[in-house]
Amino acid sequence: MGHKLVRDVMHRGVITCWADERAGDIARRLREYAINAIFVLDESGRAEGIISQTDLARAYVQGDWVYRTADEIMTPDVVTISGDIPLNVAVQIMLDKRIHRLLIVQGGRTPNRPVGVLSLSDVVREMAGSTEKQGK
Repeated sequence: MGHKLVRDVMHRGVITCWADERAGDIARRLREYAINAIFVLDESGRAEGIISQTDLARAYVQGDWVYRTADEIMTPDVVTISGDIPLNVAVQIMLDKRIHRLLIVQGGRTPNRPVGVLSLSDVVREMAGSTEKQGK
């Protein structure tokens, strides 16, 4: 993985929902896109939380989950990074914070606009590709 940057490995585009969307609709979207988490945006388009499968499961056991809104079940404080940082730094952030994905945001004229996602699955896929190239 040597000198790779986050932008070389991340998924471009971000599946999102609004804070007032219902958990039932969010669960369907996770299934539709075959993803494990969705980012919750505020009215200005900035990420204010994330809903993972674990968050949905927690809402399920609490009951009446279908009608709960994203802002009621989300994990707040999304960790964001730039796509221009080294991949190994991003992986260390995920390990230190014990999270499985980072939201990649752009800077410039529209700061903090989500542009991609880096997950541990992306990192493992990159690792596997690197070993294939080395013939191991």
